[in-house]
This record gives sequence, structure tokens and C-alpha cells, in this order.
Amino acid sequence: MPKSVYQDIYQDLKGRIECGDIAYGAFLPSENELTGRYSCSRSSVRRALAELASDGYVQSQQGKGVRVIRDPTLDVSRGYDGLETFNEMAARLNFTPVTRCLVLEDLTADEGLARLTGFPAGSELTHVLRVRIADGKALSTDESYYLSSVVEGLTPPIVEGGIYRFLEGERGIKIATSRRIITVEGITEQDERCIDLDGFNAVSVMRSHTFDLEGVMVEYTETRQRPETFSQYSTTTRTR
Repeated sequence: MPKSVYQDIYQDLKGRIECGDIAYGAFLPSENELTGRYSCSRSSVRRALAELASDGYVQSQQGKGVRVIRDPTLDVSRGYDGLETFNEMAARLNFTPVTRCLVLEDLTADEGLARLTGFPAGSELTHVLRVRIADGKALSTDESYYLSSVVEGLTPPIVEGGIYRFLEGERGIKIATSRRIITVEGITEQDERCIDLDGFNAVSVMRSHTFDLEGVMVEYTETRQRPETFSQYSTTTRTR
């Protein structure tokens, strides 16, 4: 299905804000200018602006216009911002990525694993443990459980090349949303074995449940990462 006009406008303005072409604190062109620039209706422009506001890029100021409130110099989230893959993050932050697959096995979820992952007991799952290496230093681990039917054909080389690339490119699975909980926790024996801690006694931990376009949960992942390599950028709106 082709993208809607408002999505093209949204992506173009978002990209210009992120690269600094439209400066932090500057006002966007008026609605009239935007409708002319994009040869579209006013409703398409308004919907694109509403999406940008919802995502924390702009804020409407009555009588003045729409101001950019996203400062790209502060947007240095690390640790899978949004639904970003490790390789995508490496390209954005300019480091050399390596992924090593330590575990790849099929199993059936018992009651304990069901409580941990959110998959029903009895589900056929594929368990994957990966180490993420940046410029030669092991910074994090990803321990994941997938519905086995979703990742059928998964191999260690595919794991190391990128599971989402496999899911979206070969399996045709469209990843849509992820629900996440982020904490800071003491290190475990597995952290000591797998991560170059360099004296850290705690790691940032992100537990995520990921869903496809149909709303079916396809993945549970626990990411454990050195604290100084993790940050999360977010914008919130106070309701009145």
C-alpha cells in the first residue's frame, strides 16, 4: 500500500530537523507555504504536523506558528532507540559493529519462562543469546525468545547478520511496536562472562515485548548494557 501524502511530509520535515536543516528553535514554514511546497491539502499538512508534535519534534505556538523543539545535538540515544537495530545504531553513531551468537536453541515455554516472557506456557520458542561488540569492546548482550514459527530457518550466521533483517526481508514479518521497561541492575555472572565491564558493577537493562502489525507478540528480549553506552531520548507532554 502506498504511503499517504502526510507521511511523506512528515518524513521530509523530520529528516530536515534531525540533520539541522531546520534549526532547533526555528519556526516551520506556514501551513500555506507547506501546502504549496508539497502540492497537497491543508489537512495533509496538519496531520503531518500533528505527528511531528506527538513525536516531540515541534510545538505549536498560538499566533506565532510551529516551532522546532527537537535539538539534534542532544539526540544521542544509544541502546536501540525506537526500533533501531544494532547495525542501524552503529551506522548512526559511527562505530564498527560485531554480533556473536552464543546460544541458538529451540525449547518449550514452561510456567517460569511464560511468566518471564509473556508467551503462554507450552509455546514453542527459539532462544537466542547474542553479544554486541562495538569497535572491539563487548558492550551488551541481547537474550531473546521468539515464536519458533516466526523465525523458522534461523541460523547462527543469520543471527550475527541481523535477525530483523531476516524477519523483514526473508520471512515477511513486519515489526510494528515494542513495549519496554528500563532499569539499572547489579551485574550477574553472565554479565561478567560476556560484557567488558571495565569496573562497572551495574548495567542498564531493557526488557521489551515486540509485536507485529497484527498485534501478535513475536519477541521478548532482555538487553543488558554498560551504563555509559546507554541513553534514552524522549519528549513527554503534560496533560491539563
